[in-house]
Amino acid sequence: MELTLLGTGTPHPNPLRAGPSQHIQLGSSSVLVDCGSGVARRMVEVGKHPVELDYIFVTHMHSDHTIDLAHLLISGWIANRSKPYTIVGPPQTQEFVNRLVHAFEFDIKLRRLHDRVGDEVMNINVIEVGEGDTLDGSDWQATVIEVDHGYLKPALGFIFDHDSAKLVISGDTAPCDAIIKAASNANLLVHELTQGRPANEANFMVDPKGNELQSNPEIRNRIADSHTTPDQLGPLAQESGVPKLIVSHLPSNFDEPWATQVITSSYKGEFKVGHDLLQLTV
Repeated sequence: MELTLLGTGTPHPNPLRAGPSQHIQLGSSSVLVDCGSGVARRMVEVGKHPVELDYIFVTHMHSDHTIDLAHLLISGWIANRSKPYTIVGPPQTQEFVNRLVHAFEFDIKLRRLHDRVGDEVMNINVIEVGEGDTLDGSDWQATVIEVDHGYLKPALGFIFDHDSAKLVISGDTAPCDAIIKAASNANLLVHELTQGRPANEANFMVDPKGNELQSNPEIRNRIADSHTTPDQLGPLAQESGVPKLIVSHLPSNFDEPWATQVITSSYKGEFKVGHDLLQLTV
């Protein structure tokens, strides 16, 4: 199982981090988890192309995890993809895909008429899933877990099993028992980490120029309550027993030395801070 972190950022534009997305090569299957801003370009940077994708998994319907889905679908379509895409996601996925295709209806009609692009690839296969559902590939299996992303329900995480390797991708979540259980017999946990600096600092959330993005204490607390902080993630990963931990979904002002120190003070496994285009074998 080969994992590539295509995007490790957040909803806020960052020149160093594309939006959240991971590519997984599961034997002969090319699998994408989430479609953050810039993912199609990141795929090409590592020698892959949307035309090759077999499955697109979506953890939840926030824009930073879905915004490049149209780019992926259409770029594969106009590159003469020969089969429909399969998209796996929560119960809102079918409606979202229908509206997305409708939004690009004018462009699709023109390309069908003038570029002779095939019709069948835009007949997108959507599989809506929930807690405990499984999907079987040729020689791999994906299992769905429901995580705790505050007011957004359902939010999903995914477990991927291939050969003797197991990978857990958390999606966006506050600390929850579902992640601890899923990671307890996994080889690698890729977990979100939204807080970049101590919460009492004035620049808790800033853009790449240092401008404050959220000064409202109520909203800041709600954001914190639906994500995971470094002081929460270390004990969670340690309790799960997972031997390797990678953090992603990192803000512009991410303080890597501070977060690493906080996490590794309680987590004793192998720890990495994720960055775009990081590749590793699970």
